[in-house]
Amino acid sequence: MSAYIVFNYVITNRSRIDELTQQSLAVNEQYGAKVVVGSPVKTVEGKTLPNMVILEFINFEAAQTYYHSPEHQALTLLRNEITEGWATIVPGDSETQAIVESGYFN
Repeated sequence: MSAYIVFNYVITNRSRIDELTQQSLAVNEQYGAKVVVGSPVKTVEGKTLPNMVILEFINFEAAQTYYHSPEHQALTLLRNEITEGWATIVPGDSETQAIVESGYFN
């Protein structure tokens, strides 16, 4: 099983982006988040923002725990000061049906 948190954003204050990166390292380690994507993106279809980070977790519950943790919420405040964009929690394929049936997406 696995789950992902996807952040797609535009950087509005590039001088502080390293601050966010550095503060994220300890929180990611604490909650078992693995950075699987941290890159500019080139859209090949539809609309997207120019930067993306994808964190991988062992399961959907772990991703939710991380996202709603006090430590991550502090990162969210900083991220919202220096970026504009969106985030979502996505279950891995093996958990998708159970998450759908739980009513999470309703």
